[in-house]
Amino acid sequence: MYNLRYHIASLVGVFLALALGLILGGLVVQSGTVDRQQDALVAGLQQEFTDLRDANRKLTSENEILAVYAGEMTDDWIATRLSGRNVAVIISAGRSDGMRDSTEAIEEAGGTAVVITLPEDGLDLTDAELASIVTSITGDARASTAAVAETLRAEWATPGAPRPLTDALAAAGALKLESLPADDAVYGVVNLAAPDAQPDAAAIAITRAFSDAGAPALGGQTTSRDTGVARASAAAGVSAIDTLGSPVGRYSLVALLTGAAPGYFGTGDGAAGLIPPPPTP
Repeated sequence: MYNLRYHIASLVGVFLALALGLILGGLVVQSGTVDRQQDALVAGLQQEFTDLRDANRKLTSENEILAVYAGEMTDDWIATRLSGRNVAVIISAGRSDGMRDSTEAIEEAGGTAVVITLPEDGLDLTDAELASIVTSITGDARASTAAVAETLRAEWATPGAPRPLTDALAAAGALKLESLPADDAVYGVVNLAAPDAQPDAAAIAITRAFSDAGAPALGGQTTSRDTGVARASAAAGVSAIDTLGSPVGRYSLVALLTGAAPGYFGTGDGAAGLIPPPPTP
């Protein structure tokens, strides 16, 4: 006997089967499309990686060539420019960031580096006995940092001049001066002093005293450590570089010590440029 409910159920079953087939077929097609898209994506990424690797190798090779070129050109340019001249290099006890780079650049240029070491806590003149001695030598009743800096500059920059303040500070352990004969003098100064990674105020003042007197002076720091000396020097109106430890730093140091236009040069905020223009012969 014809059963309408059975017929309807059969029709529903057929349509459900058709719908299920369409869904499954679509999933298979879609799965194949996704697989193809994934394969294309992987292939694209592999090609991009290969291109980047090749570009990186090329840049590495070019950088190596430029480094060799910059080093050799710097060596040739700085040679003998400081011949026969003493340059003071001020550092903090226990911290010598940039000292080797500075002294080597000075010596490669034919000069002599005179290392001056200040205590880890800077030039402390709070001791009453020392302050009294400083006052008697400088004539400044306050034993101010500026007066001390100017007196030290005069003692170091004048050949054959007595050095009573230098001797007094050295005796008190407030300063250490190396390799400067009594009949010799300092031509210029490089300040690196930064106790506790902070610029030393006395060293900044000494550098400024040289600069104000028309002598070559600058504050420096390395490319790998920001001691704040470059910014503090520039703020005090003294030349500065933050590229010690590189050919750029060697060139900049010698250029500023031999007549290049003063300013702050390097990569830090406020720098006038990467390097100073070559000094006029």
